[in-house]
Amino acid sequence: MNTWRRKQMHSHIYRIPEPFRNEVVIVIGNSMSGQDIAIELVDVAKEIHLSAKSLDISEGLSKVISKYDNLHLHPLVESLQEDGRVIFIDGSCITADTIIYCTGYSYSLPFLDTKGIVVVDDNRVGPLYEHTFPPSLAPSLSFIGIPRKVIGFPFFESQAKWIAQVLSGKRTLPSCDDMMQSIKEFYHSREVAGIPKHYTHEIADFEYCDRYADHVGFPHLEEWRKELLISTLRNAQVNLETYRDSYDDDELLQVAYQSPHFTQFGTQAFTTP
Repeated sequence: MNTWRRKQMHSHIYRIPEPFRNEVVIVIGNSMSGQDIAIELVDVAKEIHLSAKSLDISEGLSKVISKYDNLHLHPLVESLQEDGRVIFIDGSCITADTIIYCTGYSYSLPFLDTKGIVVVDDNRVGPLYEHTFPPSLAPSLSFIGIPRKVIGFPFFESQAKWIAQVLSGKRTLPSCDDMMQSIKEFYHSREVAGIPKHYTHEIADFEYCDRYADHVGFPHLEEWRKELLISTLRNAQVNLETYRDSYDDDELLQVAYQSPHFTQFGTQAFTTP
């Protein structure tokens, strides 16, 4: 990367497609951000080359690639050359103007000095009891928002309520030793399941989210939330370019609109003029 003298950026910097007009762009990573950016670029960039870990792609992505002549799929990048060439592991080569890295995110806490008690090791922030409390510093230090692949707002609200209850004395935490033992058991269960350390905080489990809510008496996830998420993911697998605007789960939306989260706004807030 240090020898490649042209433009390189991470997806978190990306905002709009216009700066890439008539460019040859390499998009590394074909998860959500990589796919979204590649689709946004097809109308302005000369060529978009999407580099993926696996060429076994979803039906939705395959449809998009078939639709646009300037969007191409490649395996992983092997090397970057000083003259602007990008060489893929299959030996193919593209001379590009820009590389956009859609390679995920790493936890970083440069502002926090815990004297080595809380560390980031291969993207595992720990040790954290239930992804929230470092046992030897609890409850004065806690973390909200570390878990990934959860239905975010309800989960993080339950975290906040649990922390508030502990700080106010309404609830107590297990002993430091018991929390550390729970953390070790959790790490071991992930290891046995073959889940790499850097996926420690990827939950993707409704049952865990509900168990977490039990810590604070927070409601379990409503069935309509779970079903909407699954429906959206399923739709995206098949209709990647249109799934945000075309869906068949209107009945679930109507159920959602009857929940307290929405009724506080009144019925007019969600009706089409």
